[in-house]
Amino acid sequence: MTITSSMFGDDCQEFADRVAAVPSRGVSRVVIYGGAGFLHVEGRSDATEIRAEGRACAPIEHLLVAMLLKATRAGDVVTIKATVPREQKTFLEAAPRLDFTVIVPASVSVEIGDTGGDLVVSGVARVRAAVASGNVEIHQIAGDVDLLDKNGNVRVSDVSGNLTLRLKPTAHLTYVRVAGRVSRD
Repeated sequence: MTITSSMFGDDCQEFADRVAAVPSRGVSRVVIYGGAGFLHVEGRSDATEIRAEGRACAPIEHLLVAMLLKATRAGDVVTIKATVPREQKTFLEAAPRLDFTVIVPASVSVEIGDTGGDLVVSGVARVRAAVASGNVEIHQIAGDVDLLDKNGNVRVSDVSGNLTLRLKPTAHLTYVRVAGRVSRD
């Protein structure tokens, strides 16, 4: 018998690319609601739009169709929302997920909520994040970092402001090069 990764639910049967974008002129804050999957947020000095781009992955097509990335704007705030059906992983099928990257101007503050996977944030002005599960890596932040993490390892580096952490006692935390004060609740 040949054993494949699909036998253990490590892959998806259906894939589709997802994109959402809005112009970045005048934007000071980006709010991101991630779903199940990996989320990468990258600040770039040359970004002229806020662009979310990723790949939806599901075991069956009807779940894939419901997976979306949406960008909306209200004044100087852009909201990126990932919609992922809440289906449980089975022995033979992977749970649906939407792995995506959001490119933003380096000058914006970023707020992140409801991620159900690993999170990497770099190169932005400020970060506030509430993470349900997954590992977190935050680096090269020009201002403060405020992080609530319910489950996962946390690595933080190169923060020019304060670092405020609300972590479970069992969380593994590593931080280096924080210019401001570090507080952990």
